[in-house]
Amino acid sequence: MSVRVASYFPFNVTCYLNGHSFVAQELTRAGVHFRKADNAFLGVADVDALQAAADHLSATVLQRRCAFWVRRLVPTFSPLERAALQPGYRYSMAQMELATDIVFKRSAPLKAMFQRACELGVLVGGAERTTHLFGRHITRRYQGKLQTVLDQREAGHPVLRWYYETSFAKQYTRGDQHSDRILRNETCSNDTRHFGVGRRLDNLPLLRDKLAATNDRCLALQADLLASTVDTGQLAALAQPTLVGQRRIPGLKLHDDRVIRLLETLLHPAAFAGDWTTRDVHARVMARHRLTETDYRLSQLRYDLTKLRAKGFVERLGTSRRYRLTPVGLKLGVLLVKLRTRLLGPLVTLLTNPNPPRPSSSDTAVQAAFRHVDAALDNLCAALGLKQAA
Repeated sequence: MSVRVASYFPFNVTCYLNGHSFVAQELTRAGVHFRKADNAFLGVADVDALQAAADHLSATVLQRRCAFWVRRLVPTFSPLERAALQPGYRYSMAQMELATDIVFKRSAPLKAMFQRACELGVLVGGAERTTHLFGRHITRRYQGKLQTVLDQREAGHPVLRWYYETSFAKQYTRGDQHSDRILRNETCSNDTRHFGVGRRLDNLPLLRDKLAATNDRCLALQADLLASTVDTGQLAALAQPTLVGQRRIPGLKLHDDRVIRLLETLLHPAAFAGDWTTRDVHARVMARHRLTETDYRLSQLRYDLTKLRAKGFVERLGTSRRYRLTPVGLKLGVLLVKLRTRLLGPLVTLLTNPNPPRPSSSDTAVQAAFRHVDAALDNLCAALGLKQAA
């Protein structure tokens, strides 16, 4: 603890305490082994002991520590002066910081994730999301600071900040001497009233809950956005060739009419209840799409089935000549067919129409529906932080 005492009456006292150091000292006294780097605990032998040490940092403990040093550092008074003045201190919280650390096993995933989090944080930051993070309601009378900022303090070490009044929440990466493996969310209160809490030290438990809730809301918001916007490469992997033995089999592409047509036939409820042969499928495709043998040969069907088998959409039953859709093929097949035939194709046609009709009371049901889809896509892009790109 550090203590600063004013040199003039009434000798105001400011106490500074590092909570991580307090917890570390408690664990050391209890004989609990731990690893700590840059104010973060990387590992501990007893998790319950760590939580107990953190909970022990209460308003009562802080009051006792401050009073201990005040008696030794503040200018003393004679007994007569003490009887006349009855001096004493009432402690309040000037600034409070609470951090939530997430420790990663490796630094590479954290680096990629935090880079995307910074991009989304800047794009989707604004009054609505910032007030949601702090759990506050903004009215027209509000005159304070309300913004999202990406600070480049050092090369390669950005800090994402959300400001509300003079308080703020920030997110950044920290680590040990080898690499950054810690994602830290930290909320700093420069005025407890920004969180609807009084400044007296007795209000510490309530303020701690408010700061922790702010950290949790920040992480929950980012988890929602990252889960919706981080490309894990699955769609690209479907389009990439597959190597089976020494054979290179082309991937599945949305613009491949034959494959989409085959998937649509296989997924049709009236098509096949179980397994089937290539001749069964060939006859069904030609009948459904009014094709001839010249339009779609049996050899082409077998080639398309090879692509589906390579990606796990279709499996062969033992050594027979019968096939069936896999659970993966059923789920992803429906997605690919709907994307191509029911969404992307009609939308591209609608958007590339050189003379698009204006909204009117005579719009067809299809045109009206697609106008709703277009508006919904705008809202979705804004929610995902893609509005500028869209």
